[in-house]
Amino acid sequence: MNFTYENQGTNTYLVYQIAGSDKIDTMSLGMITNNKIAGIVPTVFTQLDADKFIKYNVTSRITAKEFLTGIVNKKRLLGVFSGITRAILSAEEYMIDVSNLLIDLDYIYTDVSSCETTLICLPVISKNNENVDFGMMFKKILFSTQFDQTENCDYVAKLINYLNSTPVFSITDFDRLLTETMNDEILQSQTESYVPAQAAAQMNETVQPQEFSTQETRMSQQSAMQPHPMQPQPLPQQPMQHNVLPQPVKPQMSAQAGTEGSGQISVPPVQGDPNEKEMSLFGLLTHYSKENKEIYNRQKAQKKAAKENPVDSNINMPNQEFAIPGQAPQSMSKSVPSQQNQQFMPKPAPSQQMPKASQMSVQSNPTQPKPVFPKSAPVANPSVPQNILQQMPVTGNFGETTVLGAAVASGETTVLGAAQAQIVSPYLLRLKNNERIQLSKPVFRIGKERSYVDYFISDNTAVSRSHANILIKGTEFYIVDTNSTNHTYVNGNMLQSNVETKLEHGSKVRLANEEFEFFMY
Repeated sequence: MNFTYENQGTNTYLVYQIAGSDKIDTMSLGMITNNKIAGIVPTVFTQLDADKFIKYNVTSRITAKEFLTGIVNKKRLLGVFSGITRAILSAEEYMIDVSNLLIDLDYIYTDVSSCETTLICLPVISKNNENVDFGMMFKKILFSTQFDQTENCDYVAKLINYLNSTPVFSITDFDRLLTETMNDEILQSQTESYVPAQAAAQMNETVQPQEFSTQETRMSQQSAMQPHPMQPQPLPQQPMQHNVLPQPVKPQMSAQAGTEGSGQISVPPVQGDPNEKEMSLFGLLTHYSKENKEIYNRQKAQKKAAKENPVDSNINMPNQEFAIPGQAPQSMSKSVPSQQNQQFMPKPAPSQQMPKASQMSVQSNPTQPKPVFPKSAPVANPSVPQNILQQMPVTGNFGETTVLGAAVASGETTVLGAAQAQIVSPYLLRLKNNERIQLSKPVFRIGKERSYVDYFISDNTAVSRSHANILIKGTEFYIVDTNSTNHTYVNGNMLQSNVETKLEHGSKVRLANEEFEFFMY
């Protein structure tokens, strides 16, 4: 078809030039040019000398094919279907031949905000669409559309079942089905917003009669919360007694003032033979007796006392040993007492004097700075033999991180390939706020309709709802004006609507009065 786009001021027209061989349906042409018909694009007929043109105002509208690209929700699909059925019914009402309607998604135009859809009526007999099967057309659209899975898609099955079960397609019945489906959506949205308030009101209505219906109810609630003085009070229930093992007595510490080294600690001894065998819980259960139970309780109390006061138990029980996982048992009498308990310990004999601070691996004074060892000498560690320390390699920098697998082979040659090539990452730079807009889709939509576009411009009313698309085709990039009101410009030149214009690195792009700059990397 011989269609072109024309921009006149703020309007965008789809223009059809009537050829000499075309036979015009004058009645249909008069109807669409003199009436504002629902579902049909407003039409203007012009003539310049011998050239005749039919112009359709498609300002701020995009094709239904583009509108149904990608993920489509319920509102979009029903909007397109309702617009098609409304145009067919309106054509019959205005005595327009239905075959003059272009049933082609490339020539069906939709408003991205309201989803209102309109059709092109071409009153040319030679270009008629004969024998159009509308039912098959709707089924093709349903089967080729990707629906939004985040919402209830039962309406799709409902439409398909109707189209498959109807032997003769009726546009009136199908329009009625679409209207019911759209009303169900509106009713559901209103119900979802009304249900919480209604549920709260019902909850209050059901709670109040239960709490304040009668005097007996109030008295029963008060009696449940506070006992009546005239009623006999039940005896408090005693908790069930269990066989609880006697808890050991915590050792008491007593310090007597005196001369230096005269402090003493008194720990109550635990009765029992130290040479007796350890009684485990399994042994007690298998050989239960009163004597074994006393032995088990006494040993358990002894272990708990040693656990709660490890230093105090070491003084009175020097022969006790403790074990560390992975090491041999060590004597607790050899452990160094803490600084807080040194004032209670007797002063050691000259032969048992503690080593000097310079000879201890652990400093007793926490405020004293740690010695700084030279990098060329290994740091002494009493737990590692000296001969092993001397064989350990010395490194000078302990703050760096070694990257595993990053060994450098000397003498090798690096081959330059695709990995070293310039990585293409196209983006638009919005000069108003220096925002960087990554172009991450093959078709990237820009406009101020949040539910449709990929980049939403909310602070500029001069930008159309669907202003322009940026197309990514391999390593080439194009921009297309989608019938915007204030047009799109590249490097100062206004673009023809729906015409692809190639973008280069550094191109200046202007949407209405909003300026951008395009970069490939």
